[in-house]
Amino acid sequence: MKPNMHMRTSQNMAMTPQLLQSIRLLQLSSLELEQELREALESNVMLEQEEGESSADESAPLEVAPAAETHEEVTGMDAGAHDKVEADFDWSSAESWSGGEPSDDDDRPWEERHAAASHTDARMSALEQLRLTIEGRREALIAEAIIEAIDDNGYLEQPLDSIIARLGPNFAAGLDEVEMVLEKVQGVEPTGFAARNLAECLCLQIRMLPERTPGRDLAEFLAAGALELLAASRTQELQQLLGVSRAEIGQAVALIRTLNPKPAAALSAPAEAVTPDLVVTGMAGAWKVELNADRLPRVRVNKLYERLLTQTGTHKGLRDQLQEARWLVRGLEIRHQTLLRTARVIFQRQQAFLERGEVGMAPLTLREVAEAIAMHESTVCRVTSNKWVQTPWGVYELKAFFPSQITGLAGETSGTAVKAMIRRIIDGEGRGAPLCDGDIAALLARQGIRVARRTVAKYREAMKIAPAKERAAPSPRAAGWAG
Repeated sequence: MKPNMHMRTSQNMAMTPQLLQSIRLLQLSSLELEQELREALESNVMLEQEEGESSADESAPLEVAPAAETHEEVTGMDAGAHDKVEADFDWSSAESWSGGEPSDDDDRPWEERHAAASHTDARMSALEQLRLTIEGRREALIAEAIIEAIDDNGYLEQPLDSIIARLGPNFAAGLDEVEMVLEKVQGVEPTGFAARNLAECLCLQIRMLPERTPGRDLAEFLAAGALELLAASRTQELQQLLGVSRAEIGQAVALIRTLNPKPAAALSAPAEAVTPDLVVTGMAGAWKVELNADRLPRVRVNKLYERLLTQTGTHKGLRDQLQEARWLVRGLEIRHQTLLRTARVIFQRQQAFLERGEVGMAPLTLREVAEAIAMHESTVCRVTSNKWVQTPWGVYELKAFFPSQITGLAGETSGTAVKAMIRRIIDGEGRGAPLCDGDIAALLARQGIRVARRTVAKYREAMKIAPAKERAAPSPRAAGWAG
């Protein structure tokens, strides 16, 4: 065997500090951004906080006042509106990329497309944990689609068929493949995460208990198929059906009571007052989306220090701080512009919500918005996380405008709209004759929306509305065994 030497040219893509910083700024909430800027002002002498109106002598392209255009009309008739805001990176810029010409964002390794996981967001925490078990980009995309469909309590809101459809026909995902990835997602902490219903959530938690745990097997059996009987306190009937003692039933029920029916809720951040990042104003046919000027950070490069450094140019430390200051200011510009551009697309799709409230909420996915602004879905996910908007119907998180899709005779509607319809039906029911979940499902069917009774029950419980028999009682008793 003779040793041979081969020369091969390859092209790799690397993320520069500037790009990493801009990605991180996109994800920060307004409060986190304020803290970030305070720390930057303390550590970087080349930055200064802008106060009041800047003079003509100091106006510079690096300033972040608000940008020249901080609002967008959402009429659907302005063909040139798309060009008013430059919201994306110059991906071909040498400052943004190194290692050759950039390739498509989808070609980056999956773990590089996500910023550091948030400890108060179960979905981001799950993505962080899945880095250790996901094999390949295909599994990663399926896992992302699954996690996108998980609600704040940790439940998978959409059936697997809908997730497969959202991946697209070209992806050609099979049910077995998605089931396999779902098992990996269900293996992350907190236990019970990504369950499709309460029974599966409890069973996932029970299976993680030691095998010798008293009552474990009976508890799993009850959780899997007898929750309704338990909730109705029909333990005597269960004793007869299963041939077990009252003590055994009590032991199993006590074990089930120790489980968490909302596994992701424990990681949710505590409630706090929020100030909207965006404001939507106007009227039907002429809605306007604006950045909230009160929340726009105003920092700029110190022009005096910049001129002195340009004249001397000898202090390496100051030159590095000047470069960092320019990157930060540019990153803030990109953040504001991307947020505005994303919000504009969202409310173009959700004009019915602006006019009618939650009943008019249309189904929308991250992919639709990503395609409209020519960015990746992960970028849209970051820019809508922890961002709030003031609308004519109140303050909402931007992520609330991505509801699940429900198909009916009248066309496609969203889970949010169905919830609003259910609430409206219950609010209008007779005081002494409350409607059961089946009756509500029948009324929705008359409006062209076919949903199962259990779907109505799930939405009703999510809105913390008691079942019909408790709404009819003059003094409602405490909720069932699961709390």
